[in-house]
Amino acid sequence: MRIAYFSIEFPPRIFGGLGVYVDEISKEMTSFGERVTVFTLGSEELKRHEVMNGVEVFREIPIPIRDGLEIFLSCDSLSWGKGLDFLLDLFSLNQLAASRFMETGPFDLCVAHDWLGLPGAMAIKRKGVPAIYHVHGLEVGRSENPNWQIVALEKKGAEVVDKLITVSHAMKGQLMGLGVPEEKIGVCYHGVDVEFFDPVRVDPERLEALRKKYGFTKDDTIVLFMGRLEPVKGIVQLFSAISRIRAENHKVKLLAVGKGSLECWASEEAKRLGGITLVTEFLDAEDKMYHYALADLCVFPSIYEPFGIVALEAAAMGRASVVGAAGTSGLREIVKNPAAERPTGVHVNARDPADIVWGINLALEDRERLKSWGENARARVLEKFTWQKAAKRTLEIYKEVA
Repeated sequence: MRIAYFSIEFPPRIFGGLGVYVDEISKEMTSFGERVTVFTLGSEELKRHEVMNGVEVFREIPIPIRDGLEIFLSCDSLSWGKGLDFLLDLFSLNQLAASRFMETGPFDLCVAHDWLGLPGAMAIKRKGVPAIYHVHGLEVGRSENPNWQIVALEKKGAEVVDKLITVSHAMKGQLMGLGVPEEKIGVCYHGVDVEFFDPVRVDPERLEALRKKYGFTKDDTIVLFMGRLEPVKGIVQLFSAISRIRAENHKVKLLAVGKGSLECWASEEAKRLGGITLVTEFLDAEDKMYHYALADLCVFPSIYEPFGIVALEAAAMGRASVVGAAGTSGLREIVKNPAAERPTGVHVNARDPADIVWGINLALEDRERLKSWGENARARVLEKFTWQKAAKRTLEIYKEVA
């Protein structure tokens, strides 16, 4: 089967979990003998067409027709401000990708990853090619002030395509709440590279050098946050919780890794509160692996999280996690609570700093138990969350549609 992916992210341009997913699932599909072509965003520095790990890649450079198009835009569209440049680039990218798709076909299936690839995929659907909308998240959850136009595009995409795939049962429930028929939605968990994210790969000397780089002592208890510095990730509530915990135990230190709109706020708060090390530099996969290894406990207090690849990576590294589990949260499907037969962490209400305090203190009160939770976490990943398992389930749905 020949499969096309429309995704704004693909190596080396990866900004978050979406790019990691498209990269890994493409390689797995290729290993099954399927032919995968990715249509993505390009730049002058990158090859416009190449094959990477058996995956064909077309990179398009947008040519937005802003001067002519602005005349026809509504006040709502013009209100995007600087974001309008992004929007026009995005529609240009989708148009170019759809044209390239038709030139280089035929394809058996087109998959749009998030709303960013929907315009092109819906155009392809009009040409009679089966289309899937892979929902990694929704505007109503991502934003404190959802843009009604993106919400409308996501809804129209759900109506037009043949099938939706989403990343957790929590997200399936949200989609059904928006009126999408249950039978039209398939659930496929993401995966993690369990051979790469493996505690046995850690070099003790390199790990100790990282500890010294941040000024941590062996007596310190390292709590790790890794993710975008955005309100939806619960970073504000986490900083508040850590300050309360440190009032009782100064050996607890927070290592926060990420970039985002709250970067300046986080930098100032880290200086004011103390005990918080903020890392905003880009970390490659190897660096991420060592940061997980450095942690005693990981905390991902997302207020809205369709899935949460960072929680999988932490689990693969044998680390227990405290996770936001209220509302739409795929994290609660990854992490098992203490009441479970084989616990791997703690569920909290991420909107409440006091509940985060409770969850972290519960996890840290028994170090032997915390270690066993980490061992359970890696065992659970090996059982349920490999990329091969993710790709196998995804391919079953592709074949149904194609």
